Amino acid sequence: MRELKKLSLISICLLIGFIANGQIHWMSSYAEAKKIAKEQNKLIVVDCWANWCGPCKKMDEDVWEKDNMGIYAAKYVFVKLDLSSGFSNPDFLVKAIPKIFITDAWNNQFESITGYQSLRRMENLLTAYSFSLEDIYKSTVELEKDDENVDKALQLAMCYQEQSTVVEREAVKSLSYKSRMCFKQAEKLLKKSKNKDLSQKVQILSCLNKSGKKALKVLASCKPSNEENENLKAALLARIYLSLEQVENAKEQYAKIKDLQLPYYDFIASERKQLQ
Repeated sequence: MRELKKLSLISICLLIGFIANGQIHWMSSYAEAKKIAKEQNKLIVVDCWANWCGPCKKMDEDVWEKDNMGIYAAKYVFVKLDLSSGFSNPDFLVKAIPKIFITDAWNNQFESITGYQSLRRMENLLTAYSFSLEDIYKSTVELEKDDENVDKALQLAMCYQEQSTVVEREAVKSLSYKSRMCFKQAEKLLKKSKNKDLSQKVQILSCLNKSGKKALKVLASCKPSNEENENLKAALLARIYLSLEQVENAKEQYAKIKDLQLPYYDFIASERKQLQ
């Protein structure tokens, strides 16, 4: 254990040295990269390559070795997995290379890309995922400690959902998907309980990831069992009606909750400006 900690410290020191020079430092151990990513609240970029792969070498020249990539050195942990002797890897399914993954410290994949990628494509992708992971990682750690806790699953779902509203277009789909999966986890856990209020809360908030018409259909059948859920429903309806250009309906719902502080985050912040 002491040797492992020593190795981790050496890796971090080397990483800091390369970052200071604006260079990408490629690690060779994904396990070690996950530890560093968790400590530093970062995502991991994994490049699966082989010494006989022409497109892999071309990506090194055209993309990874360019000065443009230097700005991402401090934002991600970078790993190169050498598959020269075969594509067998316990962490990733690879059928062709180059293969690039963007993952978190728990091996949850955000992106999986096959084939040669241009410098512009990788810049757009890495820029899109250059957001703060502090809240998401904190909530993930909390859920990891108690993976049957509905409130913690719900908290993580809302962290992903909030982030999906402010990131670049390339990252929206992946973050929305992560949010939906956390809501489903919460729903699955609730099947074991008889907590009607919490089940309803999850049902209402999950509408944040649905289209306006689908969300309206769900909310139409939802009869709030307590004041908190009633307020959440009104807030969701205000947001949905405004997106459907039903302004009067939106104002009617907004009037019910305009002075209230919403849980997790203010998911109608932009709508408030239009409905005041």
